[in-house]
Amino acid sequence: MNSLLKQSLAVLWKRALHDSRFEEIVGHNDIKQIFIKAILSKRPVHLLLVGSPGSAKSLFLTEITRSMKEAYFIVGSNTTKAGLVNQLFERRPKFLLIDEIEKMSATDQTSLLHLMETGIISETKINKTRQMQLTSWVFATANSCDKIIQPLLSRFAILEIPEYTFEEFTEIALTRLARENIYKPIALSITEKVWHELDSKDIRDVIKVGRLASSSEEVTFVVKMLKKRISKSQYCACENKK
Repeated sequence: MNSLLKQSLAVLWKRALHDSRFEEIVGHNDIKQIFIKAILSKRPVHLLLVGSPGSAKSLFLTEITRSMKEAYFIVGSNTTKAGLVNQLFERRPKFLLIDEIEKMSATDQTSLLHLMETGIISETKINKTRQMQLTSWVFATANSCDKIIQPLLSRFAILEIPEYTFEEFTEIALTRLARENIYKPIALSITEKVWHELDSKDIRDVIKVGRLASSSEEVTFVVKMLKKRISKSQYCACENKK
């Protein structure tokens, strides 16, 4: 019986993993399992992914967006209370996905808190008042928790996402560059130079170099120029702070 139960659970996990397309994300298996448990939960569970830029936080949300029709994706910096409320009334998403939630204003965060606490969405205007009940799971990302109001923060299960190791970074970079039709030797060169010379762990930098360089010589030139410009930008930023 135990063996049959284990097999059934394994099939369920595999199906949920496939449906959510988390297999596209390299590593972070423990975080994948938490997301799957939350998605399969009968009652709302709110998750907040916290980590540095380029650590695949947003990828978790975009994978859910692509695979689940009941999901709605927004960017915190582009969201207003009126806009959010209106979209919730129109779309009624089961999964509300918010990228960079810390960039939402405190007022907008308070509006989101009300949804997470009560499940009630309401809007009051001079000539219009409307209200509805909405059961919604909120999955969000943030670079840090500093600008998130404490009551809202307390509603989340917070998951800190670690930076990739060089091996993981290489595996992801080669996969992404293969989609850009870049040969493996050049892709390896790009990966090593971005990691070691640009001192970057952001896959987006790998893609930038890949689109600018079509040979090993061009990779060296592009990385050299980017490194030069990054150093100059940092110097200018320091000067402006004085």
